Order: sequence, then C-alpha cells, then structure tokens
Amino acid sequence: MSSKERKKPDLNLNSLYSDNTHDETNSLKLKINMYQNLFKSPDELTHLSQADRFNQEYVFRKFLFFATTIIVIVTSLFSIDLLPSVLLGCGVIGFNYFWTTLLVRKLLAEKKLRVVDLIFSVAKFGVSIIILFVAIQYLNLSPTGLLIGLLNIVLATIIYSFFRVLRFYKIKA
Repeated sequence: MSSKERKKPDLNLNSLYSDNTHDETNSLKLKINMYQNLFKSPDELTHLSQADRFNQEYVFRKFLFFATTIIVIVTSLFSIDLLPSVLLGCGVIGFNYFWTTLLVRKLLAEKKLRVVDLIFSVAKFGVSIIILFVAIQYLNLSPTGLLIGLLNIVLATIIYSFFRVLRFYKIKA
C-alpha cells in the first residue's frame, strides 16, 4: 500500500459518536437547557410559553393542596382541638394564593404595574390580617393552630423546590 492509499485517522471527537449517541446527547442537552430555565430570573425567560407558566402554577397548586392535606391529617391525629384554626390558616393561604395568581397572570399579560395592582395587593393582605385578628380575638381560635395552617405555603414551597432540583439532577445525570 502506498502512502496515498492510506487513510489518515480522523481525530475529530464528533466522529467517535455514532448517530444514535449524538442524537441522545443533543436530546440531553436540550433537556438540561429546558430545566436550567427553572433557575433563571423571569426577565431571562421571555421565551416560555403561556402553557409552561400555567403548568408550573398547576403543579405548585397540587403541592399546596398536598401540603394542606398532610397538615390537616396530622393535626386531626394529634390535636383535634387545633383543627378549626389550622383549617382557617390553610384557608387564608388558599385565599391569598388564588388572588395572587390572578394578579400575576394579569401583570404578565399587561407587562406593566399600575397603582390599582398595588392597592389590590395591600387590600388582600389587609383582608387576611383582619380575618386572622377576628379569629384570634373574637372566635378564640388558637394562634398556634393558625400558624400551623399558615405553614402550608412553606411546606408546599419546600416540596416544590425539592422536586425541581431533583428533576434537574435526574436529567443531568
């Protein structure tokens, strides 16, 4: 064999992968990029579709309901006396979550903040404070139970964050 007939080895790393492996790595890179969006600020996520935003809201709402259910079941098992105040605390969080998601949807659609939106947020907070004050002062509900009920948003956020990070590392691995 002459030296012209000999092929030089191709040292390109891309040639080492078969087409199937190359497609899998591209798919993996796309998934990693998709889940890296979970850690970016909202300004960097202008390419997210409305369906993705509603999906995140739906998933968090499920976690909030799950956290509320866990808190109510555990409270009913250990201290039935706290159950009305726990339910009211969970209800206040549900009230705030519902109206906050409506406000955020409106703000995302309009892409500007108006004074009415700020007044709405303050009014929502004021209504929550009045409900909690009346519950403690006039209905003699336990402040401990109210705090336990109000913790469902914290528990839901921890669970949601845990699953987001877990899903990111599962895709990355």
